[in-house]
Amino acid sequence: MSLATSKARSARRTSLSVREADGCHREVILGDRFAWSFRLHYHAGDEIVHLLAGRALLRVGQICRTIEAGETVIVPAGAVHRFEPLDAEGWGFTSQFVMPGVAQRSAASAAVDDSGLMTRIKALLAQRHSLRTDIAQIADACTMSKGYLSRRFRREAGTSLHDFHVLIAVQQAKGALKQGLSIVEAALDTGFYDQAHLTREFVRTYGFTPGAFRTAWLTAPPLDQVARH
Repeated sequence: MSLATSKARSARRTSLSVREADGCHREVILGDRFAWSFRLHYHAGDEIVHLLAGRALLRVGQICRTIEAGETVIVPAGAVHRFEPLDAEGWGFTSQFVMPGVAQRSAASAAVDDSGLMTRIKALLAQRHSLRTDIAQIADACTMSKGYLSRRFRREAGTSLHDFHVLIAVQQAKGALKQGLSIVEAALDTGFYDQAHLTREFVRTYGFTPGAFRTAWLTAPPLDQVARH
């Protein structure tokens, strides 16, 4: 792959808008057909994904499922997952995010491991003020050895404890950006080294920058204004 091609691929971005639906704001992500391959991640709300073109492989824990153009799948809130391309042409999609439980679950919903370990670890990591993941401390709190905890967590979540810690910090940064904090303030408040660090992790996770996220929310029409029109 040439340097120019590599730069073009790395610069490709999804687009985000914040719309009104049923009296609430709703995030909508659009990705034109491309070989999108997002990192393992999770969302605070249910994700409703509709494939517009191509095919993608959905991974949730140890479960894999092929999704084809025209299909819609619901990924429940908190489910660590990723979509990967199955063809060189890639896949196109739209994703909408709703409050947990709002989307009607069906056979098209992704399966979620409900062992409770993820919830426990998420709570422990969310309390940390930096991205230094103290695995020994977490293992003690879970009454497990470091090795066993690391292996079990990767088996259930498909990612490492540190990468999951980064995902929690990205979620916290999203909350700060929605409240109007600057990107650098959101980055430092949630444990990232600087604005560039947060931006890299944001793009790896969602395909758009924290600046695009902040702008979409700050320019969303007030719900009372939407209701009057």
